[in-house]
Amino acid sequence: MKHGAAGMARVLTLAVSLVMSFLLAPAQAADLAITGATLIDGTGSAPVRDAVVVIDDGRISAAGPRTDVRIPQNAEVIDATGRYLIPGLMDANLHLYLNRDLETLIKYEGRYHEIIIEAAQIALKTGLTTVFDTWGPRAPLVRARDAINAGEVPGARIYLAGNIIGYGGIFSTDFNAPAAQFVSRAFARRLDEMWEQGTGQDLLWAEPEKVRAAVREYTSLDVDFLKYGASGHALHEMRFISFSPRVQRIIIEEGHRAGLIVQAHTSTTESLDLAIEAGVDILTHCDVSGADTVLSDETIAKIAERGIPCSVIPVTQRRLEAMNAVDSDHWLPRYTANMKENQRRMIAAGVTLLVSTDAGITHPVLASEATGIGAVRVDPRTTLGEGHFNALVGLEELGMDPMAVLQAATRNIAVAYHKEQELGTIEPGKRADLVILDHDPLEDARHYRSIATVIKDGEVVAIEGLPVAPLISSQEVE
Repeated sequence: MKHGAAGMARVLTLAVSLVMSFLLAPAQAADLAITGATLIDGTGSAPVRDAVVVIDDGRISAAGPRTDVRIPQNAEVIDATGRYLIPGLMDANLHLYLNRDLETLIKYEGRYHEIIIEAAQIALKTGLTTVFDTWGPRAPLVRARDAINAGEVPGARIYLAGNIIGYGGIFSTDFNAPAAQFVSRAFARRLDEMWEQGTGQDLLWAEPEKVRAAVREYTSLDVDFLKYGASGHALHEMRFISFSPRVQRIIIEEGHRAGLIVQAHTSTTESLDLAIEAGVDILTHCDVSGADTVLSDETIAKIAERGIPCSVIPVTQRRLEAMNAVDSDHWLPRYTANMKENQRRMIAAGVTLLVSTDAGITHPVLASEATGIGAVRVDPRTTLGEGHFNALVGLEELGMDPMAVLQAATRNIAVAYHKEQELGTIEPGKRADLVILDHDPLEDARHYRSIATVIKDGEVVAIEGLPVAPLISSQEVE
């Protein structure tokens, strides 16, 4: 009897424990269903009217016509009738930390990751659910990326390269060497090292195998892809070619050995051709050919035939006209016009284009004090939260098919960065990164601005509250 009573007590204790565990356990997240919208899934398929997309545990579980998709009983429903549902937008080439002015560098040293988070939140607010940061301070970028991935803060999903291999830091001739005279050598050295991480201009002088060793070391530093400078960066002091064909192949080999895609920054016609021949995965600024020439038909045909995706920065005709109105003799309008002509010919040749902006947070005070060509604010090209919208319009103006315009900011980028199994289209199994628009983007690319709702990883983003703690974008002009 004693054993029986003890056994009964143990059973009761276990039962109570199970009940309490059930009561105290977090409720399973309900499914989310978006109903009634016109679905433009990014695959190139025709839009589906009165569609339903079901999201389960952050991923798309079903998508299609209402008649073909069952809505789970416990689902939270977003009625998007009359609206348009597209994949989350992407930017193939931006810079979440682009604030190279001395005031910001000094004032916020140690807090650059906060500025990067602010930038990622501006991106997310404007429909960019995933961004590829192709140059910036590696450690702060990693810190921001990981905080967002852990759910500690909201923000666009970040993939990062850190430094452009072969480029110096902030105070190098690649960027802002004259500013070094106004800070201590210790400060300049500290920041240059933060950017370079052993992959700076010294590699331009190094033997090929020393470059290999440096790149191999860099691939171990938690970067998501590699970018190297096939040419220089500073347009006023351009290195026509930075690395020999042999060294470019070595950089690409080391990236691939580490399982990383490799892209090249090219800003001269010959550096572009050398990067193509080296076997690079992505060409960044492939539309740049200078102020006095355009790309040859042969080069464009080679890019198309080899299927190398190209990051381009389209600008609107309005912007080009505004620059010419300010200073038609300046080299920048000619440079921009040649870019547009190269883009137009690439579209005609069937080159895979990726929407990119080179954008970062525009400092309101510095923007207000700009002069000359730099003061042109019509359809800004590199302003985060604006540039991608203007780029989409720019592609449409060049005659790109409206569905191809969407894919240039979604599917093409995912494929180029080998993320197509997770991102880029609205298909079952993929991450639920979606944007609901009030107006049809296939009718007019300006409609990409008509954002009603942003969803990332299946969660509706409270875009009204972003950025949460701004440091740069909130600064007021006196």
